[in-house]
Amino acid sequence: MPGMNRAQPLQVRVGLLPLPRPLMTGEVLDGAFRLFRAGLLRCLPYSGLAVLVLELPTLYSTFLNPALYGKSSDVFFVIPHTRIVTYLIVFCLITLLLGVITLRLQAVARGIKSGFRAEVGTALRRWLPALIATAGGIGLPLLLFAGGNLLGSVFYSEAALVLALPILWPTALLVATLPAFWCESRGPFAAIARSVSLSRRRSWRMAGTVLATGCMVAVFYVLTAIVGAILSTLLGRADLFLIATVSSLLSLVIGAFGVPFVLAVLIVAYEDLALRDSERHRAAA
Repeated sequence: MPGMNRAQPLQVRVGLLPLPRPLMTGEVLDGAFRLFRAGLLRCLPYSGLAVLVLELPTLYSTFLNPALYGKSSDVFFVIPHTRIVTYLIVFCLITLLLGVITLRLQAVARGIKSGFRAEVGTALRRWLPALIATAGGIGLPLLLFAGGNLLGSVFYSEAALVLALPILWPTALLVATLPAFWCESRGPFAAIARSVSLSRRRSWRMAGTVLATGCMVAVFYVLTAIVGAILSTLLGRADLFLIATVSSLLSLVIGAFGVPFVLAVLIVAYEDLALRDSERHRAAA
């Protein structure tokens, strides 16, 4: 109807950021999808490598587990607690790759042409403090992932469901640490404090965004399981290797697409929180 107040649509510009106005939750996801689509091809090599790194614990369990082979003089069994060492290596590599992807998406969002050397150089220079920031920002989800692997594939889904709900709220408070650290060049503890400061007034909003993002990514993994079940029904047990191979490849592809999408959501959500906080301070002044 004429004269009725309507929310102005998010304007499409050369760069998505800075945001023209605070966004609703649906608009945050929409803006994140546009950022994901714009930066996908530039981020895909790094996100694909990140997914392969996340598979290192599975490779260890399959090929290098001493429980399967007994005592051995092999170099892999010389290091005590090699499974813990594997997770530490994964965390260090993932921290570096998440930093590179975040910097690349940030450049795409602001319409800045950034080179490979600048992004990787920045990530390498800030690697050690990034370990603290990443542990603070996504440490809880990573612990959930690691705990699921430790419990085994039989109990993973049940354990994830039980453990995910209690950590949803603290995750919502801390998850904006990554964009605060990489996009604003803050120190690790300053980035954690910034995330908590911005998110605590809108924790349920951030929790909803995190939950919606997790559900969107999980849908595709459920589709992968459905494809595996259909292949199992059609091909029978004689082709279990083929079924496992197809399911694993689909999971890797989905993960390679999912990592930049999740980071795009974090960047847009963080910018929205920062804009709202800035407007709140201006109104109070």
